[in-house]
Amino acid sequence: MEFRGDSFRRIGLMITAFCVIATFYVMFLWPEDITADRNEERHIFGATYMTMNNPYYSMLDSRLRAVLEEHGDVLLTRDAAMNQKRQNEEVQDLIDAGAEVIFITPVEWDTVDAAIEAAARAGVPVIVVDAPVKDDRLVTCTVVSDNYQAGVLCAQHLLKERTSASVILLEHVSARSGTQRIQGFIDTLEGHEGFEIVGRGESDGQIENAMPVMMQLLEKHPEADTVMALNDPSAFGALAAIEGSGRLDSFLVYSVDGSPEAKTLINDGLMTATCAQFPYEAVRAAADNAYRVLEGQPVEKEVVVPVKLITAENVSEFDLTGWQ
Repeated sequence: MEFRGDSFRRIGLMITAFCVIATFYVMFLWPEDITADRNEERHIFGATYMTMNNPYYSMLDSRLRAVLEEHGDVLLTRDAAMNQKRQNEEVQDLIDAGAEVIFITPVEWDTVDAAIEAAARAGVPVIVVDAPVKDDRLVTCTVVSDNYQAGVLCAQHLLKERTSASVILLEHVSARSGTQRIQGFIDTLEGHEGFEIVGRGESDGQIENAMPVMMQLLEKHPEADTVMALNDPSAFGALAAIEGSGRLDSFLVYSVDGSPEAKTLINDGLMTATCAQFPYEAVRAAADNAYRVLEGQPVEKEVVVPVKLITAENVSEFDLTGWQ
């Protein structure tokens, strides 16, 4: 059978007419609004982190977003930039934007109450991630690494490596996760003769703060031969200062995170150890409990994710290009 030009034109007009009618029906006569139905099924989550200047939180947010989007849902992210007042305002902003659950890494563990109380008044569950809050009565769930144990593991390794040590601590006193790591380290060294904390400084967990603080501590304590940093960025700042002082060969450098950069430095013999967090497990636990609370199911009040020390002996077991 042959089709002439006018036949094609008629078929084209029929297809066009059908599309117009179908579109009109869907838009105006369909018994349910498809777009509204899809929006009703989509959940909106909010997240505000201590700082997005730390690669750990950028990675945490990226992974959390991927998990939520697998369910067809949306994550609204805010950066507190180390400012608790700003984070409190961000929580209110997320509430106003329709967030049904808010994930938060507090800037200050003891002054974040205003944000949590605002969420509670609005009936929005709060899931704390990575760093705990002082008063968790209004918190739905807290998901953290075993921060105290991270400090313990670093100190235990030091006790095996040296018969004595003069230690500098790089801290972040407003973050409970950081103080727990340092406390675990101190408690483990306590009672061991020859191991002494000779200096300590505030780094806020930031590489740009850690470097000048470490330089000052090195000048003040020339006997120092070990540094325990609360996280990898602080350790990187310390390393830069140590290298600048020409003392890299004699220093042991410990930290917590398990970042790709730290694992590479350990593999290259420039860093002693980092206690690895497992953010993928933390994100999965946070997301699972968020969905459970939305479904009215029981939620775990606290999830503590185990940590593992990474050293030159076992670094080859880990992916140097990514997190674990």
